[in-house]
Amino acid sequence: MSENHPFHIRYKYLIIVCILMLTFAGRLINIDQESLWVDEGFSYWAIQHDDMFNVIVRDVHPPFYFYMLRGWSELTGITELALRYLSVIPSLLSVAVIYHVARELERLRNPKRETVIPLLAMLLLALADMENYVAQETRMYTWHVLWLTLSMWAFLRWIRTNDRRTQVGWFGFTLALLYTQYIGLAGIAVQGIYSVLFLRGRKRINAIGTLFAVGLALAPWLLIVVSEQTNNVGTGFNVPSTLASLWDYRINWFTGQWALLIGLALFGLFTLDPTPKSPPRQQGGDLKATGGEVLKFAPLAPSFLMLGWLIVPVIGAYILNLRTPILIDYRLTQITPAVALLIAFGLGNIRGTTLGFLVAVILVYGAAIDDTPVPRPPWREVGMNATQFAQADDLALAHITPSGDWQVIYYYDRFMPDGVERRSLRQWQLEDGETYATGLPALLEANPHVWFMHWSQDMSGFDALQSTGHTQTAVMTEDWLGNDLNVYRFDVIPPEDEAIVTFESGMTLRDVAIHADDLQIDLWWSIDVPTQTDFTVSVILLGQGGVVAQLDVQPFINQRPTSTWTTDDIIYDPHILNLIDGLDELPAGEYSVGVKIYAFEDSGLVVYPTTDGEEFTIVGTLTR
Repeated sequence: MSENHPFHIRYKYLIIVCILMLTFAGRLINIDQESLWVDEGFSYWAIQHDDMFNVIVRDVHPPFYFYMLRGWSELTGITELALRYLSVIPSLLSVAVIYHVARELERLRNPKRETVIPLLAMLLLALADMENYVAQETRMYTWHVLWLTLSMWAFLRWIRTNDRRTQVGWFGFTLALLYTQYIGLAGIAVQGIYSVLFLRGRKRINAIGTLFAVGLALAPWLLIVVSEQTNNVGTGFNVPSTLASLWDYRINWFTGQWALLIGLALFGLFTLDPTPKSPPRQQGGDLKATGGEVLKFAPLAPSFLMLGWLIVPVIGAYILNLRTPILIDYRLTQITPAVALLIAFGLGNIRGTTLGFLVAVILVYGAAIDDTPVPRPPWREVGMNATQFAQADDLALAHITPSGDWQVIYYYDRFMPDGVERRSLRQWQLEDGETYATGLPALLEANPHVWFMHWSQDMSGFDALQSTGHTQTAVMTEDWLGNDLNVYRFDVIPPEDEAIVTFESGMTLRDVAIHADDLQIDLWWSIDVPTQTDFTVSVILLGQGGVVAQLDVQPFINQRPTSTWTTDDIIYDPHILNLIDGLDELPAGEYSVGVKIYAFEDSGLVVYPTTDGEEFTIVGTLTR
């Protein structure tokens, strides 16, 4: 290649590889830091459901992504990383495809000129905060962006080449777009308007015919779902249709540098053309033009396509939002490539060190700062609160309304021990409401130990637990912006006259459960008279040689000190025993489980024996 080629041409492929590596790193870093949120939970719920097709039919989305996700999860598993990685792949591909979209648009402006614009478009899409955000979600939005970007590329290439295979590709990509996300219709509308305004004769007819064929191919699915999905469009996350809402969204797509980037995007609607002020002169065998450049409007067709790609989805969502809640940032992600293209063409009008400086500023800012962080509720921690002490014969319930409790069920499924039955009360009400009123009490009758995550105005779960004799014995709370995300523990407790033992501290041991596999001893306590003393419960495992495992803590892993108890409380108190030094594992055999109560007082450690005078009591045996 000639030494006279611009830097970006000589090193084009190296630059492309570097941009793709930057994209991959940006999409992957911290991908599993946040918990799954409600929409991601629904994606998981759908692919795990025995009747996934009917779940999708009652949802508001087409089926393509969910079937991809089900197949993907069967290969990779269901960790956050595995599920979200399916969104990373199309985001990486979109960055590659936008190079070719920019190249086609560049050819419309100046067929003989190859500039840095396609590389800039790649870089800007790689740095786009909104694209990075949806690339770390178990949702279909990066696939939506990919299919639309491919559709635009094939559309432009077909216009230029009139190649039949490209037209078939355009049809396929557009159909995949609509079977992935209905709001892709906005992008297709732009193609239709473009075809009417800028194409002529048979090519216009072929273009409209292709889009019409896409509509026919989508029609069978729409006929299936229209009666269900049209009644379930809205969410509670939309913003009002106001100019203030759109103004707030400038940060999502133009970052904190919005003044600069919006200016560059507007500049991208123009073009700088060299205009020689004197005749070309010979220099080193090449003709060199002298003179300046003239700023003028770019050819209308490519500018219309990019601007329409940006504006039509926003206007469409703005208007529809007046009737049904739809104006949400992640539902506008199809505009992200258009924003990248407009800014890239704006930068393409700048030359020399000024261009290098601006690119460096945008690169450093984009790589270092995320202007659209969306911290999510700590559903992972909520789920772990229940799963850390759950046992195989427990029941795990979740009830969150009005949104959904799928994300809690996801963490139940991941971390609950095998054998724990898991139920979404909200889905039970929605899918089989006729059996809920009688079915829930029957389920609770069969399960004395229940974990219940609840965040809802619907109290039917608590009513059913009360009717079946379950008592709340613990609650674990995670704070979310001032809201308490609670997981409750409910147990059926033997009556007080069947208590195991009472200690002189006033604490009565009401029940015990011994779980040999994980050395977990569950205790349930009540107290005769409130106390100001914080007692420590010591649970020991005794073998022939003495103590082999032990855990000394205040009740419920130090979260329910006895000074907070009332006489109405029943306190769940799990102890996962630690082996003594020198033991890597517990040898096979039979061991006794002992419980002792003591407190640290002014005189030192004071042991409180049982009312029978025993220093500790044996509550059962553990066999390994």
